[in-house]
Amino acid sequence: MKRFINMGSIDQFRTVTKNLQRMVQYQGQDENGKAVYDKNTKMPVITATGTEKIHGTNAAVCYSNPDGFWVQSRKNIITPEKDNAGCAFQAYANESAWGDIINKLAGKYDIDLRENIISIYFEWSGGNIQKKSALSGLDKRAMIFQYFKVSPIEPQLENDDIEKGARWLETSIDVQDTECCTKTIWVDNPEKNIFNIMNFQKTQIEIDFNQPLMAQNKMIEMVEAIEKNSPVGQSFGVAGNTGEGYVFTFEYKGVVYRFKVKGEEHAKGSGKVKTLKPVDEELENKKIKFVNEVACQEFRLDQMFTEIQNSKYNGNVMEMSNKDIGDYLRLVVNDVIKEHSDVMLIDGLEPKMVNGMISKVARGYFMDRLDKEQM
Repeated sequence: MKRFINMGSIDQFRTVTKNLQRMVQYQGQDENGKAVYDKNTKMPVITATGTEKIHGTNAAVCYSNPDGFWVQSRKNIITPEKDNAGCAFQAYANESAWGDIINKLAGKYDIDLRENIISIYFEWSGGNIQKKSALSGLDKRAMIFQYFKVSPIEPQLENDDIEKGARWLETSIDVQDTECCTKTIWVDNPEKNIFNIMNFQKTQIEIDFNQPLMAQNKMIEMVEAIEKNSPVGQSFGVAGNTGEGYVFTFEYKGVVYRFKVKGEEHAKGSGKVKTLKPVDEELENKKIKFVNEVACQEFRLDQMFTEIQNSKYNGNVMEMSNKDIGDYLRLVVNDVIKEHSDVMLIDGLEPKMVNGMISKVARGYFMDRLDKEQM
């Protein structure tokens, strides 16, 4: 039976940062079933791939052997009779082309279409679908995304959620060239107006998720570079179309993360478009330097640890536990403000700007020290 296969949303950068942090720092559950996180766990440094965000309407083609071929909009299964901007009509007219792409992907990844559904997501764009966009003035066309979805037709176990068994794979295949060398290509069929965003201009950015804000200005610069003249539009011979922004994608420990960064040009006239705000890099560097070189010197972290040990437990470190960490952090932060307010004023820093960073470093020291002392 045909069923709607949800793509999910393309998040904001801050949402991806929070989700990744939860995944990396998750330690399991306590005796009450409550999630436990280790905030001292170091975050990864990753390289994300950026592709131009095409402004249109989200769509997908889906296929399995038992159910055959069907087409979706963002929220519904659509048909030529009940369509969305002509997407289903065009997809069914080109069903053999889509079928060839689906079979190639199934072959590369050894996907059994008797037991799984392949869903290829794309932006249906061009024509009159959206104004002031990269593909304005061109025929309607599909722009396949970097990843497609494989969903089991039936759950593995009786009580399993079907979505639990879904996975994301890249829309690429391996082929041999004339020299018998294997190369990777991104599936498409331009003759049928089926394109793949990975065959157009791409960019990459390194993001240190220990200091994620430091990547924001670079992403804003990337968007500004394409706003006035969309590279994808140019590749189709249309100059001067607005580049909406970028979709950045990366994979970490088997999970695919996507986030969008939109430009101010596209946002004009709309109160709904969220754009990244520039970060004061000089201020961020001042904060980092103050925390590492002034606030969190080892003598202070040691002194506050000893104060908790003596004031609450008469010097018996064995009685201390992670329940004391709140008191410890308050002592550290208060001591920093007391001793270094003058430095903070010179650097233009307020307590709320650095307290979280100080607490993160101090928390790590406390937990490490507690482990060593109680071994």
